[in-house]
Amino acid sequence: WLTLEEDLSVAELVKQQTPLFWAHGQYDDKVLFEQQSHGVQKLLDLGVDVQHSSYPMGHSSHPQETAAMAAFIEKCLSSN
Repeated sequence: WLTLEEDLSVAELVKQQTPLFWAHGQYDDKVLFEQQSHGVQKLLDLGVDVQHSSYPMGHSSHPQETAAMAAFIEKCLSSN
């Protein structure tokens, strides 16, 4: 989730060079699931490259999430 969103800013160089992976559990009882779509939209509005997805889990990890994150990291590393 995003804290202090009214003060959120992202430097131009960061937007261009730093993609973000954001996954969230649909049944998360610690961080509201709705916070993901809200946070993702705020970052997209600022021009951040966000890959986002949700998984049928609580506040934990999921094998599909782990695989998606690994693919995201591999893509980031291979594009440099």
